[in-house]
Amino acid sequence: MALTETRPEQVASSRSGLGFAYLMSSIALGCIVISWIFGSIFAPHLVTTAGSADTGYTHQHIALVAFSTWIWYVIAIAMVLPAAIRGIRAQVTDRAPWTVLGLGGGGIWLTVMFLSIFVPVTVVGTAPWLTWFPFAAMFAPLGGVIVTGLLCKSVKAAFFEPALSRLQSGSAQPTAGPELTGDDPAARLRRLAQLRDSGVITEGDFEMKKDELLSQM
Repeated sequence: MALTETRPEQVASSRSGLGFAYLMSSIALGCIVISWIFGSIFAPHLVTTAGSADTGYTHQHIALVAFSTWIWYVIAIAMVLPAAIRGIRAQVTDRAPWTVLGLGGGGIWLTVMFLSIFVPVTVVGTAPWLTWFPFAAMFAPLGGVIVTGLLCKSVKAAFFEPALSRLQSGSAQPTAGPELTGDDPAARLRRLAQLRDSGVITEGDFEMKKDELLSQM
């Protein structure tokens, strides 16, 4: 008969150890959202030229970045969030992978934000028919998604997946408990008392077996 013992201090220690994991995950996801918001607001617009020499020329501004790049930010969140959940389920308390995921992922998307906002636009066409196209703002989020995917894949493969496999294999193994085996009568008597206290055997069974063990001492 196997007996298991729950240790509250171990559970509390595991939860407190995952505090850093929650912090780094929040940093990574927060930087993605910040890059999304500020990049959509402050990224250069697509500017086209319309009109004629007789009526005059006008410039049309189109918020192409805000309309077309949001999907990349959603994909990035869909990459980081499952990776973080994987690590939390595996109870990884080592700070190294979480630092890589949090600061690495956050740094990627802050870089995407600065590239989207500050890299000059590309001017194509001949005057007066000019078009100002924000190539950097359009393709920087795509690059961020690619690098974020590689980062999440590397962290999961190197840290989270092995830890989760060890955790699952450890929980599948039977827990060793007190058994009525061994050559020391005193040790067997203590195990017998544990079984009685846990209600596995009755008081009468305990007294009968105790008499047998005491006769062997």
